[in-house]
Amino acid sequence: MSVPQNPSAAAAERSPRDTAPAAHAPDAHQAVADDAAATAAQADSLDAGGKRNWWLLALGPVAGLVLALVLPASLSFEGRAVAGCALWMAIWWMTEAAPIPVTSLLPLVLFPLFGMAPMKEVAAPYADSVVFLVMGGVILGLATEKSNLHLRVALLTIRTIGTKPAQIVLGLMVASAFISAWVSNTATAVIMVPIAVSILTLVRRVDPAAAGPKFAASMLLGVAYGVTIGSTATLIGQPPMALMKAYLGESQGFDMEFGQWMLVGVPWAVVMLFVAWLVLTKLVFRPEAKVIPGGAEMIRDELAQMGRMTTPERRVGLIFLVAIFFWVFVPFIADIPAVAEAMPWLGSISDTQVAMAAAIACFLVPAQKRSVDANGTPLLRWSASKEIPWGLLLLFGGGLSLSAMFSATGLSQWIGEQVGGLSGVPSWVIILVVIIVGLGLTELTSNTATAAAFFPIFGAVAVGLGISPMLMTIAVTLAVCSAYMLPVATPSNAVAFGSGEVSIKQMVRAGVWLNVISLGLVMLVMYTLVPLVFGVSL
Repeated sequence: MSVPQNPSAAAAERSPRDTAPAAHAPDAHQAVADDAAATAAQADSLDAGGKRNWWLLALGPVAGLVLALVLPASLSFEGRAVAGCALWMAIWWMTEAAPIPVTSLLPLVLFPLFGMAPMKEVAAPYADSVVFLVMGGVILGLATEKSNLHLRVALLTIRTIGTKPAQIVLGLMVASAFISAWVSNTATAVIMVPIAVSILTLVRRVDPAAAGPKFAASMLLGVAYGVTIGSTATLIGQPPMALMKAYLGESQGFDMEFGQWMLVGVPWAVVMLFVAWLVLTKLVFRPEAKVIPGGAEMIRDELAQMGRMTTPERRVGLIFLVAIFFWVFVPFIADIPAVAEAMPWLGSISDTQVAMAAAIACFLVPAQKRSVDANGTPLLRWSASKEIPWGLLLLFGGGLSLSAMFSATGLSQWIGEQVGGLSGVPSWVIILVVIIVGLGLTELTSNTATAAAFFPIFGAVAVGLGISPMLMTIAVTLAVCSAYMLPVATPSNAVAFGSGEVSIKQMVRAGVWLNVISLGLVMLVMYTLVPLVFGVSL
């Protein structure tokens, strides 16, 4: 189950005081958006108070204590304590016995208590640069939402691709994927599901036979799957992506650049998106009709209702484009010898600096011209900061602190030594098992929590087996970000299911195909793109 980056993504949940002047989404979408937002909120395990089953609360510390006691004396006391704490946190994270952010605070209490490290060292990962990269990305996404720029992008994408049934599904998927690469998954689903439902309602008015259950399911699941797939294209698309970057930097000393990951993430997303479209429209839910009467007119009407591009949209769009330029292109430009000699400082600009500069600009740049708003109201007011998922940032800190203690106490080395006996097993078998475990768990548990718990463990296993920890980490990341079968698996699945246009049975039918295909594609990525981009191999 994916933890959304922005739990309060729905525009209906925001106070007008927090929103800079901007064009608003068409009123026709509002009722569906409200319902979708409510569904997404129910799926949000960060703000939910935990399941509060006392036996699950007790299971975490008891299981951790038992593990610490049964581990051999060859492992240091601190290493056994970290192993026990890791099991405790993993149980609470995956069962949500306690709120996920609360579980993430345990290292601040337990690690200094058992003498693993002083408080200053334990707390440092909570302010890791990746935490601020995510924060900056979320703030930029908030500005995009409030200006309604993402809605315009979605409608233009659908209009460009076409308005035949299969083309509409593809347009919805492409728009959802592109937006979710930069904006909260929940927010993307909340804006895209009403668009899909509006199209479906229009088709039912003009040609009920064309708007059958197959077309409805393919559209709604297309949005859900597009959101999930697109968010893997960038390091800020969804939490496990940024957590992967943070773990590799903290434990492996590898600084994964934004554009560098896109060389893997974008091709993966494009191929997976096309495969998902084929599964939905050609294999499982072939649309009932080949032509949608009035489809093109509906999209044109929605764009006409939005009017011309507003000043807030243009200014947010400019900030976004500048940020993307620095994230994607500047690292390559900085490596050009002439540029490196003339501007040596250019290569030192980090992804986090770019994200925070863009975030600061959103709070400083006026939303309107002075002639329209003499007060210079910015694109975002500080009161909008309440929508930043602070709990998610704590989860990053807790996961990174746990990973650091695996290395500091020698637990990683010990785990690697224990699995040395498996060195004869082909590496592809190990990776395959890891992917299967990740795909299975992510259908039922938080993908971010699963990644946080798995990274240090499988990283240590990789070292013990002579496999690159980077390969293992990327495999885990792509696996836990591939959840398609159940409404509880991701917020986007929950929002699509909440529309009432798709059943669990339909979601499982399509999801089984995509999970199996994901297994093969992740393996393909491990043997092709990852070695090519990062210079490592199985």
